Amino acid sequence: MQNTIATIKSITNSKYLDIIGVVLVVGVSAYLEYYKTTYDFSFDGKNYSFYLGYFSILNTCLSMMATRLVTKKNNIGNLISTSNTLLSGSIDYLLGNIGAILTYPVSFFGNYFAFRIWKKKQYLNAIDTIFFRNMAIGLLLSLVLNYIAFTTFSDKAIDWKLFFAIAVPAGISFGGTFNIGRMYPDNWINWQVYNLFKIIQNVILMNIANTAKYVFYMFNAILGYITWKDDKAKQL
Repeated sequence: MQNTIATIKSITNSKYLDIIGVVLVVGVSAYLEYYKTTYDFSFDGKNYSFYLGYFSILNTCLSMMATRLVTKKNNIGNLISTSNTLLSGSIDYLLGNIGAILTYPVSFFGNYFAFRIWKKKQYLNAIDTIFFRNMAIGLLLSLVLNYIAFTTFSDKAIDWKLFFAIAVPAGISFGGTFNIGRMYPDNWINWQVYNLFKIIQNVILMNIANTAKYVFYMFNAILGYITWKDDKAKQL
């Protein structure tokens, strides 16, 4: 059993897995020609095209790098996530996630505080009431903010399927982000659920780069859970 865990931890911390994740995203996006995706808009009487596909692929690679570093308990991952949140929010908004205007700033500050906490100490905590409190606050906050965004920033009736496809994973993300600072091994289970919702959401939004990314994240979350759980046992 210990040999199996040692192998899993070796895979989790491997640089090759980082490369595989990036190749997966870029490869799938190139094969499906997602890089050709543009966002067309008018300004000052002129028509413009923003190369949304290229920026989305770049953003996805940065996000994947951040997640892999966090999995390895490298605090630079939290720093990249903090910086990358604004780009992620902008892309999601252009793809139809109206709630991104209000929800992504929450993720920005959540990742920033996690970065600050990890600079002082890195201690793996067992699941407790704070874990569930943060998850409840995250879900409630997401539902409220997304409802405000959908009713305030859009002149269309709420698409409830899209609303819940966006609000629920955002709430799980908030709770998961709030819990990053305390480094719960069980937090990886929440990210696994979040990844599943994000796959559904990005299929609806037709964001192929992100869909491939979250498929990879589901695998990474399993590795992260096993690795952190074993590290927590050795910490005692």
